[in-house]
Amino acid sequence: MGKLATAPNQKTIDEKYDFIERWLPARYTTSVNIILKEDVRKPAYIRKVKKERISDQKILDALYKVAQLNKLQVET
Repeated sequence: MGKLATAPNQKTIDEKYDFIERWLPARYTTSVNIILKEDVRKPAYIRKVKKERISDQKILDALYKVAQLNKLQVET
């Protein structure tokens, strides 16, 4: 049997989600919307993207940035 086809950047996406799962603070939807500025989304949609790993690159990038900021705050 052949291997399943995966996107070339799937490993990077999986690593981002792993980092997000580890470092995202408990309350993050407001911070994500601050990063998104003009493209504000409903908190329920942001949580859905995180939980179900929906492919929304803007939300994923914002979640990653919030997780990075939280990691910096926790480590210092």
